[in-house]
Amino acid sequence: MTSLADVYEDNVGEVEDLRRFYLGIALFAAGALLTVVGILVGGTDLLGAVGVGVYDARKVAGLLGGLGVPAVLVGVFTVLPASERIRAAAAIGASLCVLGVALFWYAYPTYWVTGPQERTGLTLLVAAVYSFGVFASIGCLFSAVVTFKTRNDPGGTVTMEVTREGETRVVEVPAEHAEQAAYGGVGMFGADPDGSVETQTNQPSPGAGSSSSAASARSSRGSSSSGLGSPGTPTSDGGASTQDIRSPMDGYDDGEVLKSEPSRQEQSLADRYCGNCQHFQYVRTNHGMQPYCGAHGEVMGDMEACQQWEPNN
Repeated sequence: MTSLADVYEDNVGEVEDLRRFYLGIALFAAGALLTVVGILVGGTDLLGAVGVGVYDARKVAGLLGGLGVPAVLVGVFTVLPASERIRAAAAIGASLCVLGVALFWYAYPTYWVTGPQERTGLTLLVAAVYSFGVFASIGCLFSAVVTFKTRNDPGGTVTMEVTREGETRVVEVPAEHAEQAAYGGVGMFGADPDGSVETQTNQPSPGAGSSSSAASARSSRGSSSSGLGSPGTPTSDGGASTQDIRSPMDGYDDGEVLKSEPSRQEQSLADRYCGNCQHFQYVRTNHGMQPYCGAHGEVMGDMEACQQWEPNN
């Protein structure tokens, strides 16, 4: 299983490319500024004060405004995460806008419908090329936004990448299980126990009784085999309590009792929870790192051991 340090180092860090972010902001600001200046130049007599004619002012306004709109769209695409196919389609749309502006610069006012010579040869062509470029760019922007929302909220499933022993596989988990894992807890972070509900701290372990009895049996055998002849614990036949029964040998405490340490398997059985199960692992989901049970194939809401628990030795 991949360590948590490797997962965090590979997937958590600073912004992927600050230069691209700043470039997108600069393109967006420049495009907005060009559009505003083009509106002012075309709608007012701003250039008339310096001797620029009406047709020349409109030509400059068309150039500024025509370049400002694709610059804004390209700035948004630079910052917004999108696939290479969508970026390529947006670049084609922006290129068509630039081509439309170049055609407008050539056609206006000589081959324009409102020009002095009343020639309409290129008016429809320029409008069609520029409009198609703008619509293509906006459509790609809409597609990128919708795709980005779908990746953040898949709606029904959560994709997890499970890495185990160098092999990676993708697991689709129902959304309700992921929500339970996100709002539930692990270990002591879960909800408080209600009434007499058993928790991982007060649940009786089936191996604890057998371990204690085995240790007691070995202790009794060790005491009897030491050669001192120390008797076992006195028991009552019903006439008196065991506290009232005394043995003459109780006053001597020079015997050596040999106690063997519990085995590793017995220790694991005494502390039985999902953290020391061989099926337990962490996976990366849309809600972050979540505990995952390989036996059931789903994320976990608590650390209570199940019937498929096996010690992780």
